[in-house]
Amino acid sequence: MENNLKISIVTKRIGFLIGIAIFLFAVGLSGWFIYRDYVKHQVSNKVFNKVSNNEEQANGGQSSVISDSNIVEEIKKQMPDLDRKIVVTENLSTEVRLRAINDIGTIVAKLKEDYDRREEWLNLGIWRKTIGDYEGAAEAWKFATIIRPNDPVAFHNLGDLYSQYLPDFPKAEKYYLTAIEKDTSHQPFFYVKLYEFYLYYYKKPDLAEKILLDALKTNPDNEYLQKILDDLRQQ
Repeated sequence: MENNLKISIVTKRIGFLIGIAIFLFAVGLSGWFIYRDYVKHQVSNKVFNKVSNNEEQANGGQSSVISDSNIVEEIKKQMPDLDRKIVVTENLSTEVRLRAINDIGTIVAKLKEDYDRREEWLNLGIWRKTIGDYEGAAEAWKFATIIRPNDPVAFHNLGDLYSQYLPDFPKAEKYYLTAIEKDTSHQPFFYVKLYEFYLYYYKKPDLAEKILLDALKTNPDNEYLQKILDDLRQQ
């Protein structure tokens, strides 16, 4: 019995020593993995920093991310000359002539303070067109499409301009179609203007009919559109 007790004690001690050995081995192994990951992390950081530095040098020391100020500067580069001369070539009454000159001056002053004014650019185009400065009107409305690319109004105005005042039918068609595309409310007005352009200016009744059919797809219960289509088919 005494021998059995000694064997039991020895067995427990051996088990205890084996347990300690396993524990130390595990600690050492985990330490190795921690060290390995640390070294890999340090190397990765060095590589990342080196690549970042190389990219900065390739960009002249500037970040490749475009900042808001850079976007603003790019937009301003496309802004029309606000000091464009006011030359009235249309036969206007004295009252309208003076109002046009005064309103253009007021609008320009506001735009010099803040170029990001939709209404002012639209109105500047209207007044430029009124006095006969069609190129000036085009510049104003084109810039309006830059600062408000999803607004259909300036695109429509350009369609009118290139269909009647600066005749360029492919351009006019492009701007009218863009106005329809941008108008998420699908107003019949923009479709009708393109219909009139196709019928009376471009002389393409087949396209005029097609655009009315497109309009009725988005406005199926519009009696006005249906009447225009019926009248066209009776011609």
